[in-house]
Amino acid sequence: MEEKTLLMITKIDITKFGLFNDFEWDKTFGKDTNSFFKKVNVIYGRNYSGKTTLARVLRCIEKGELNKNYIDGNFVVSLSDGTNISPSTLLISSTKIQLRVYNSDFIKDNLGWLQNEDGSIVPFTILGERNVEIDKKIKEIEEKIGKVEETKGLQFEYKESENSYFANQKKINQKKADLELKLKVKANDKIKVNSNFFIATTLKKTYQINDIKEEITKITANPEKYFLSENQKEDKIKLLKEQPLDDIKELPASKPVFSNYFATTKELLSKKIKPSKAIAELIEDSLLQEWVREGIDRHKNKRTTCGFCGNSLPKDIWENIDAHFSKESEDLRKNIKEQIQILQKVKQNINEFLKISRENFYSGLQKTFDKDLAEWIKLRNKYATNIDELIFGLNERLKNIFNQQTLIEITDISDDILHLLQEFNKLIKESNKKTTSLAKDQERARNDLRLAEIVDFIKIIDYKKKTDEIKSLEKEVAELEKTKNLKQSEIDRLSEQRRELEAKAQDESRGAELVNEHLSKFFGHDELKLVAEGEKTNMKFKITREKADAKNLNEGECSLISFCYFIAKMQDELNAETNNKKLIIYIDDPISSLDSNHIFFMFSLIDSIIAKPNKYDQLFISTHNLEFLKFLKQLTVPDNKNNIGHFLIERRKKKTDKRVFLVPMPHHLKKYVTEFNYLFSEIYKIYKETKGDRKTILENTYNQFYNLPNNIRKFLECYLFYKYPNTSNPLENLDKLFDGHIPSLVNRIVNEYSHLTYIDRGWKPIDVEEMEECAGIIIEKIKERDKDQFEALVASIS
Repeated sequence: MEEKTLLMITKIDITKFGLFNDFEWDKTFGKDTNSFFKKVNVIYGRNYSGKTTLARVLRCIEKGELNKNYIDGNFVVSLSDGTNISPSTLLISSTKIQLRVYNSDFIKDNLGWLQNEDGSIVPFTILGERNVEIDKKIKEIEEKIGKVEETKGLQFEYKESENSYFANQKKINQKKADLELKLKVKANDKIKVNSNFFIATTLKKTYQINDIKEEITKITANPEKYFLSENQKEDKIKLLKEQPLDDIKELPASKPVFSNYFATTKELLSKKIKPSKAIAELIEDSLLQEWVREGIDRHKNKRTTCGFCGNSLPKDIWENIDAHFSKESEDLRKNIKEQIQILQKVKQNINEFLKISRENFYSGLQKTFDKDLAEWIKLRNKYATNIDELIFGLNERLKNIFNQQTLIEITDISDDILHLLQEFNKLIKESNKKTTSLAKDQERARNDLRLAEIVDFIKIIDYKKKTDEIKSLEKEVAELEKTKNLKQSEIDRLSEQRRELEAKAQDESRGAELVNEHLSKFFGHDELKLVAEGEKTNMKFKITREKADAKNLNEGECSLISFCYFIAKMQDELNAETNNKKLIIYIDDPISSLDSNHIFFMFSLIDSIIAKPNKYDQLFISTHNLEFLKFLKQLTVPDNKNNIGHFLIERRKKKTDKRVFLVPMPHHLKKYVTEFNYLFSEIYKIYKETKGDRKTILENTYNQFYNLPNNIRKFLECYLFYKYPNTSNPLENLDKLFDGHIPSLVNRIVNEYSHLTYIDRGWKPIDVEEMEECAGIIIEKIKERDKDQFEALVASIS
């Protein structure tokens, strides 16, 4: 058999959910697929770092709904097949993948010691391999029996025949009466009184039930032929309301002579002239030339001095100016101005040409008019723009009469305008023609509306089905009772078979036994047991200790039983052959108040039941416990070094902004199996970072300084015990490692800051400088006393 392609979670982006805020996977890990989640994923984080929040995101997918405490949560979970899951697709996505999450919410939902006063626990049914065949038979029987609401199977068939049997003649008569009443009401109360459907004439004074029956017979042969859309109905109703309109005068449909205007303008612009005796300064400066030309009228034969500067005019000035402004140039100027006036009139005429509006036309033609009008406005504006181009060129020549101008090529749209005017005239003719045929058109429209109304009516009341049912009922009455009784007998026989099979398959007691096997085999807890009590339909699990109801379970015992309960459910699902989709399993921090032996067996349970059989699609395990993390490094992983990923989840703070981040696990946490390396790394970070921008470090640190006293205490206990193993309290040997006041300083740090011996300590901020100093003293002393060990520790965390 070909191996099934794994469906896995590749990455998670969390915009808002609990402790997470604007976490983007690609910003932390990049877009390289090698940084995605693997088949096996180990996540480490201290308590309250955000591990449970991450588990709750995935449990939302398992449950198909958002957690009630995070109703405004927003996230995107990416899958290996390229699809995404977000809050808006939870209900659909919960059927796409099978997620099973073990966390505190799972315990609250399933295990009663956290919620039920009687200590009862929700039972589960084992469907192990011995029941697979039974389960298949039950499903086959249920498929045959079916359900009425699903309109399939024997139940539906029986209900249909039963309804028909008990209704028979009464139902036939009722259906006929009901249909007759609907037709009568439609004819008398809907059609006859609505002028859109019927108007009395001398030939046809009323509309009755026989009329609608006759038209239904006509329609049923081809209902689609008489169907009208809402827009078509609107148009016909508008037609019925219309009164005869006055005839519209046709438009003069002559082609514009733009080509003539273009040729004349081009000729004027390109005409070459020159003064008989040119004044060089005026030729070179067109503005000065125009200023001089305009000044002639104000000075010639009127003044002997310049109106601008007051100086006397030279005696030969008019002779020189007349020689410059020749008659040829003045004639050209005159012709250009006349051409501009002609073009301005053309532009005015085309803008005022169309003087008809949509109200001049019947409603059925107004849409066509609107379309033609829009095209007219476009062509009119284009034509006016073309005229403006000609006027612009002429004005430019006026400014410098002696310089020729080049006219740009302009597309002539005269043919388009002529064609559109012809289309307007066609529309006008059609409108004028409608005036003479309006009465007949309205009669046809009323007939069309009535038949369309009847088409809609028979669809609404399902006329054909009702008439077919009546005919069918009249034929089937004799066979109904026999059919009904046969189906009931078959349903009874199959239901009894199903009841017997279900009784065999429902084995809640086996579920309790499986939990007890794990408790005994892996943890040696023979005194604690899960017991199934009550009848099958009302069965509960109870916890007993030496055959008596167990009360006051400690936290460690709760962890053991709840996790064995979860593993038993997973074991059954993983082994079930009927499960056509493998599981994605998320185990959130299963270690709580357990001794080292129990921690190892918790790991063994995961490894033997889930990891080694390798029947899952993907596995996530998170923990705050470094000893459990050590065991997880020995977890059975499929033969591929890329099949396991290591991650660290941590809270960070920048000023008042607190956020949770998922990041790659540091090298020393992945590689080394003791807590000693980790504790050294936490102290060494403070030691190193004091040499950098201290203000920035403090602003971006959330819990590093608050965890430091505990880390120093645990590190020194371990270090001093191996160095001076002569006391049960290694910190008594601080004075052997440090001189002077240093032991007192260290004791103050590890005692006052790691325990709230004095309650007011919890109300005061950490003395960061004091702890930085302590970290530096410890690191420098180890470097001095045990250089080889110091260098090895630094290498292990690099």
